[in-house]
Amino acid sequence: MRFALRRLLHRKAATFVSIVTLGCAIGAAAATWSLFSALVVNPLPVTAPDRLMSVVQQTRDRAGEIVRSQSFLFPEYENLRASGAFGSLAAGGTWPLMVGTGSYPERRDILFANHEYFSALGVPVALGREFNAADDVRGAAPVAILSDRFWRTGFDADLSVVGRQITVGNVPTTVIGVAPPAFRGLDLSAAPTMFMTISSLATVGNPAINYFADPTQRTSPSSWIRVAGRLRTDSGIEATIARVAAADPAFARRQATFELTPVAVAAIPEAARDGMSQFTRLLTGTVVLLLLIGCLTVGMLLLIRTEARRGELAMCLALGASRSTLGLGIAIEGALLAAAGALVAIPLAQLFFTGIRAYQLPGRVEIDLLSLGVDRQVLTAAAAAAAAATAIIALVAGAFGLTANIADVLRSRSGATPSLSRRRTRALLVTTQVAVALVLLTGAMLFARSLTAALSLNPRFATSRLVSGNLQLSGFGYSPERASAFFDELRARLGASATIESLSFVERRGSMGGAMTVDGASRRFASAVDFSVIDEAYFPTIGLPVVRGRNFTTADGEGAPRVAIVTESLGRALASGGDGLGRRVTMPFRRIGQPADVMEVVGVVPDVITSVRALQPLVMYFPRAQSDAGTGREAVIRARGDAAAAAREVVAAINAIDPAVTPPVLRSIDDSLLAQMGPQRFGATVMSALGTLAALLTILGIYVMAESMAGIRRREMGIRAALGASRVQLGGIILRETVTLVGLGLAAGLALAWLGASTIRALLFQVQPMDVTTLVAVSATLLLLAIAVTLKPATRAGNVELARVLRED
Repeated sequence: MRFALRRLLHRKAATFVSIVTLGCAIGAAAATWSLFSALVVNPLPVTAPDRLMSVVQQTRDRAGEIVRSQSFLFPEYENLRASGAFGSLAAGGTWPLMVGTGSYPERRDILFANHEYFSALGVPVALGREFNAADDVRGAAPVAILSDRFWRTGFDADLSVVGRQITVGNVPTTVIGVAPPAFRGLDLSAAPTMFMTISSLATVGNPAINYFADPTQRTSPSSWIRVAGRLRTDSGIEATIARVAAADPAFARRQATFELTPVAVAAIPEAARDGMSQFTRLLTGTVVLLLLIGCLTVGMLLLIRTEARRGELAMCLALGASRSTLGLGIAIEGALLAAAGALVAIPLAQLFFTGIRAYQLPGRVEIDLLSLGVDRQVLTAAAAAAAAATAIIALVAGAFGLTANIADVLRSRSGATPSLSRRRTRALLVTTQVAVALVLLTGAMLFARSLTAALSLNPRFATSRLVSGNLQLSGFGYSPERASAFFDELRARLGASATIESLSFVERRGSMGGAMTVDGASRRFASAVDFSVIDEAYFPTIGLPVVRGRNFTTADGEGAPRVAIVTESLGRALASGGDGLGRRVTMPFRRIGQPADVMEVVGVVPDVITSVRALQPLVMYFPRAQSDAGTGREAVIRARGDAAAAAREVVAAINAIDPAVTPPVLRSIDDSLLAQMGPQRFGATVMSALGTLAALLTILGIYVMAESMAGIRRREMGIRAALGASRVQLGGIILRETVTLVGLGLAAGLALAWLGASTIRALLFQVQPMDVTTLVAVSATLLLLAIAVTLKPATRAGNVELARVLRED
């Protein structure tokens, strides 16, 4: 033949395409299995994880709703430890403190754990020693075990680090060991820099919040200690729960109930477990579909190349070879291709790990902290995927060898159309490829639309020029008075900057539960209310107009009636659909030495959405003149042009005022929203890459099929031409068959997308899985691409001449 199909099916070209195709599919499958194992199968490098249980307590709030928590008060932890409910106990909680290893300290998360922590988990330190009982008493010299990452990045993996002095909270601390790689506690969403004993918090913590500072203090301002225990050999789950419930009288007073959750499950934050389950199923299904489409493409190439050798196969049959021998030979060829593809898959898997390192999964689990890489597990997964690929390819391509016969070859040489069974096989392959490509590309586009929706939440504000960052000065020894002077000087320096249009400082006073007193009556809202203390420049900087009521004035000072401005969403909640003006709200917290404040709502401003989980933010603003000053504030800056240049100005000004103060990380609202869309960003990136690859393989399969049919049916086309068929009619036969198969594939893909809608729905944002616009756009794209690659084979089929075909035969 003189068709391009012969060049495409040339052994070298087809082999190269097959190996690269299988390499991409097997590499993605192996990498995905490694990720799945790190999240689900074996998320924690602990000994006998099935015997380690995280303690979860359930209580009811004032409204009677169930509240679940994995955190305990310090006295409760002590009573649990003394109760003997577990064979051994691993307990700890994370606090951010200033850590100094060089010239300036940096704010880092430290996991304060009991001295049995590592031994209870069965995790030996990689260097140095573990904690002992003498380290975990009040007044003991503070010691620390570094995380493996901090040891490598902060100390250049120095083997002599044991015994070195660092500062934690301005207190000298001795390094006694280094934790093993990939271990960072029992929470996959956390990444502590180091580990210290619980009792050492009394020495290195901030006295303003450190209840350990007073040895007689037996209460805690908050629950922060997570407890995991190893089951006793003589005790089951129910008996252990009973011992836990009896460990502290406070449990009975608040009618707490308990359950034990395996640490491998509790490693993912409870609120994100459903999302993580959905995500892992979606990713697994995506890669399985890609592996399937890769195998189908290679099977198609082998099938058509085998058909081109039908004369050779017929000769083998005539000489006595069995059909099983022919099928086995084709299957072995597929196995060799799969093995070569597995070798190519290894560097591609590593490339996959590198590409996804910057993303987050549900629950703010950072992929970079999972320590993924090519290891024995990845190699095993690649071998398994190669075996599966071999089976599929052998099933597709080997079927021809098992059904080959001499009569079929003679019929094809006499001008007969290829057997219906082989045409159906090719049709099934192409239809399946189109269906899979539709599902993958639709998923990618849905994730992309989710990201676009998140960035469109604040259409009234120029969010790209707004940057903000929180600066907490208490860790640098600043009092509230000294902190106020620092921020005043920072304002003066930045006010003269040519890159900054406006500047404001905000104190975020945190959130309170959705219960408040409004006009003397208790009210409950759908979500928590956030409180912020602002200055006069805040609303102009953000670009918030006061849409109803009035703004704060100089008359709203100390001693004047307390006033507040609320967002539109909070105003509607306060007034049950109105604007909230004039409502009097009793604050759920009190100023030191003062009765509870009653604030009158004097103004309403538009919502500013900074969280994709709070699309109707309930925020209340107070004037700075009526609030106590703290040591931390959030700098909010509107840049004149380049936001990055404005951020650099802030860093330079902070360093000029006090080089010991670590500047905050400044980012825009858009960056903050994107950071919360980690699973969607990951899904858009991965599914776009895999979907594009699937589309390319699908188009290749369509082209190969069209060229094959045009070549095999040349005699038929010649006869039709001799009988008066026009070139358009002849080319239309090939084009019509292609469009029909693509249409069937699109219909199958729509059905497959409908079946998988429940899997992807939880991961989408403001878009539905069966979004009509997305499905139509992807379907139209695949159809147009299929028509485009079929035009060339269709044109050649229309230009066939019967006399030339007869001469060639």
